[in-house]
Amino acid sequence: MKRSGDHVIGDQSPRKKKLRQSENAVGKSSRKARKMRRAALIVVDVQRDFCEGGALAAAYTLSLLEPLVNCIEAARRAGAMIVYTQDWHPENHSSFQENGGPWPMHCVANSQGAELMPPLRAEEGDVIIRKGVAVDGAGYSGFEGTGLAEKLRELKVERIGVSGIATEYCVRATALDGLQAGFETTVLADLIRAVNPKETPRVWRELKRAGAHIHTAAEWFASVGKS
Repeated sequence: MKRSGDHVIGDQSPRKKKLRQSENAVGKSSRKARKMRRAALIVVDVQRDFCEGGALAAAYTLSLLEPLVNCIEAARRAGAMIVYTQDWHPENHSSFQENGGPWPMHCVANSQGAELMPPLRAEEGDVIIRKGVAVDGAGYSGFEGTGLAEKLRELKVERIGVSGIATEYCVRATALDGLQAGFETTVLADLIRAVNPKETPRVWRELKRAGAHIHTAAEWFASVGKS
C-alpha cells in the first residue's frame, strides 16, 4: 500500500495528468510570450483623415477597423510592442496642394483629422511615432527621421508586422525602411488598405523582392510563436 507522502515515478493518475498538461500549457504560453516580446506590431497611419469620410481616404477602411483592433489586442496580450505612426503635418507642409504639393491638406498636427481613427486608441506602454513634422519631406515612412529603429532595438525587438494605411505609400515605405534597418519584416496582407487597390499586387512584388514576407495576421502570429 502506498503511504501518504510516497512518490511513484510515472504515476498517471488523472489529477497528475491534468497538472502536467496545465504546466505544459503554461510553459508554452510563457515561451510564446517571450518570443512575442521580441516582436512589434506597427499600425501605420490609421487616422481619421485617411479613413472613409476623411480628407484623403484610402479604400475600404471601415472594414479594416474591427480586425485590426482584434489583432492589436491579441498582440498586446501576447507581449508584443504596439507602435502607432501618425502623419503630423504643419499647415504649411510641402505635400499640400495649397503649397504646391500633390495632396489635399490632411493630418494637420493637433487636428481632429490627425487623430487615431476610433475605436483605435493608444494605451500606456504603446509607442507613438509622429512623422512628417517638418515643412519639407513627404514623411511616408515610420522610420524616417523618427528614431523608431533605435527605439525598437532598445526594446530588443527583432521582428515587425506592418499594418495600416496606405499600402502603396506609408505602409510600403515603412516596410522597406524596416528591412533596411535589419528587422525581419512582415506586411499583414489582411490588415492593410490602399488608396488604389489595383496597386497592391505591384507593391507586394516589390516588397517580396526586397526581402519582406507577405502573410495574414494569423500567419504572422504563428510564425513568431514558432521561431
